[in-house]
Amino acid sequence: MVFKAEVAAASPFACQVQGVYVDPSRRGEGLAAAGMAAVVRHALRAIAPVVSLYVNEHNVSARKAYARAGFEDAGTFSTIMF
Repeated sequence: MVFKAEVAAASPFACQVQGVYVDPSRRGEGLAAAGMAAVVRHALRAIAPVVSLYVNEHNVSARKAYARAGFEDAGTFSTIMF
């Protein structure tokens, strides 16, 4: 497997992309940006009018790839463990 992304939490109003993966030996080739752009095109056409995702702040390379695919930062979330 070279690239994968799952569309989850889908409703008629929005869906979320998760589980994005690029084979480590192929990273840096632009596959994530191209793959995400294709996933977004499909999701917008066949699933919902809004596509979102969550990415950790420290995952700089993924954030850059998602930005190249058209994603914009819409907010910040925190996880609190008790």
